[in-house]
Amino acid sequence: MNFIYIILFFLLFASWEKPKKLEDFRWENRVVLYFPKDKVESLLVADNLQEALAKRKIVYIIFNDPLLSNAEMEFSENYQEQLKMKYQISAGKSKWVLIGLDGMAKLNQEGDLDWDLIFRTIDSMPMRQSEIRRKK
Repeated sequence: MNFIYIILFFLLFASWEKPKKLEDFRWENRVVLYFPKDKVESLLVADNLQEALAKRKIVYIIFNDPLLSNAEMEFSENYQEQLKMKYQISAGKSKWVLIGLDGMAKLNQEGDLDWDLIFRTIDSMPMRQSEIRRKK
């Protein structure tokens, strides 16, 4: 009987593990990766932006030292470098990427974050349209 409790405890503990890769967010959250050209010292997100992010199930990750995000995660240094290479991040330019619920890149833009474009893009997606209809 103790063996069953140990297994149940292990399964519960394993489900609380922090995401270690983008794939861990698949089908749960949309992800915005932001690679700023300069270090971001702090992040102040207005209440209306937080509400819009939550409504659209968006996790943002700012590649800084340390990472800044509205979610907890444990991305290794090696994995962060892999993402920078995958999305062809070059020094001296800011870049951001929108990842959909399916884990695929939907937008890949140079420059500062454009939340209006991100929200319009997400709101035009079939899965988001379905979410909106279900909430009505």
